[in-house]
Amino acid sequence: ELAIAKERTRLARDLHDSVAQTLYGLTLQAEAASRKLTAGKSEEVKRYLNEIQSDAQQTLQETRLLIFELRPPILERSGLAAALKARLETVEARSGLEMHLDVEEITGLIPEVETGLYRIAQEALNNAARYANADQLNVFLAQKNGVVILEIADNGIGFDISAVPAGSVGLQGMAERVEQMNGRLTIETSPNQGTKIHVEVPQ
Repeated sequence: ELAIAKERTRLARDLHDSVAQTLYGLTLQAEAASRKLTAGKSEEVKRYLNEIQSDAQQTLQETRLLIFELRPPILERSGLAAALKARLETVEARSGLEMHLDVEEITGLIPEVETGLYRIAQEALNNAARYANADQLNVFLAQKNGVVILEIADNGIGFDISAVPAGSVGLQGMAERVEQMNGRLTIETSPNQGTKIHVEVPQ
């Protein structure tokens, strides 16, 4: 659970450094504005209110970004298949990879499974775009006999899985997410043979 613990620590630090600090600043600004209002200094009150508005808008934007990291809004609105489609389109536009998404009927996924599978796919897509030297990537999502299946396969250079350092954050994070969902993770790869990541999660 080391990778997930690191992720939580980072999010907590980001909350402290951005949102909490700005909210504290807003409190001080509001107190100062109140004092100026009591003193009848309307121009200074106006200046403080403008600063409060600007800082509040910035805090709202930062909070939305953090919420997106925890659970992307598209997952909430439209479900896993739509979120994967949007993510593939983003990666395709950025990387030039040719993406294919094959989704069979998916129903009744709990939020924890949706988020976990989305994060696994996100990590796999990012890795493929950065390191695989692939030109094609296929994603398959299905639900069969009470099991959700997610498969991500690319035609890139692959890698020697035995040579991956212990504790590699990306692969370790995937493994920990699958373990949290009581699922099974299989990675098939070898040099010049592409990479296939296969996840099965009971649902």
